[in-house]
Amino acid sequence: MSRIATVFGATGLQGGSVIRQLLEDGTFKPRGVTRNTTSDSAKALSLKGVDVFEGDLDNYESIQKAVAGAEVVFALTMPYGKGVGEVQQGKYIVDAAKEAGVNSAESISKISGGKYKAGPLDDKAEVDDYLRASGIPNSILLTGVFLENWVRKEFPDCVRLDENGEIATMARWVPGSLAPLSWIERDLGLAVSALFNAYSTGRLSEINGKDYVVSCAKVPIEEWYKAIETTLGKKVNVTWLPTVNMKMIDDMYDCGAEFPWYADKQLPDPGLVALGVKVGTLEDFARTVVKSHLGL
Repeated sequence: MSRIATVFGATGLQGGSVIRQLLEDGTFKPRGVTRNTTSDSAKALSLKGVDVFEGDLDNYESIQKAVAGAEVVFALTMPYGKGVGEVQQGKYIVDAAKEAGVNSAESISKISGGKYKAGPLDDKAEVDDYLRASGIPNSILLTGVFLENWVRKEFPDCVRLDENGEIATMARWVPGSLAPLSWIERDLGLAVSALFNAYSTGRLSEINGKDYVVSCAKVPIEEWYKAIETTLGKKVNVTWLPTVNMKMIDDMYDCGAEFPWYADKQLPDPGLVALGVKVGTLEDFARTVVKSHLGL
């Protein structure tokens, strides 16, 4: 009988990264959970041998069915929805799962002593605390800012070529802020796979109850733009935005300038390195993903 790994968010960036790596490893058979099993992306997963399962994070019975018979679970929660909310989604998953690896981020309310607040980050941190208190064997994966945001057209950070052939981008970042940067598509699946494999080879005590940061580097934000510039040989012109007129987003960036994310963490994470995870580099992301996005 197959050893099942339930993967929530199967057709998204994060869940997709996990499923690709699990298929490559072959230890666990991925059960991909998505709201719409008839979408093109869900059908593509099915053709690759993934058991595509319809699930709703806002419905506890749906989550119970999604994790039934699974040996391990990769879980995430979805902000901005109209359902029960991200905290309750996370509690549903924790209550339903036997093993859980939860994607998360640092609570800016906690690290700033309540000065700044950002619901999606603070909610994830609350779910983490609930998971830790549950007694369920777990590892928590923390992420930084997704490098993929710089090639998503709907994001203001998205890079483009201007009329002079130079690279242009906008940034709400406060100059000088330390930015933990994560290459999700490449590295998240590697990290989850390493944790699942450690568990499957009898090393649960080594990883149980521990947090790991999936991030390439933590650098002043200007260094990321410099990495793009030097790797691609094109000048990067940044328009620094003082506000995006949304308090939650402004708080997130202002907090990052005053209270750096993961201030006590070394990146890349030594714990992941010890598990054999080799994360990508900023230069590699620029050389491959950014270059392709710009059509260079």
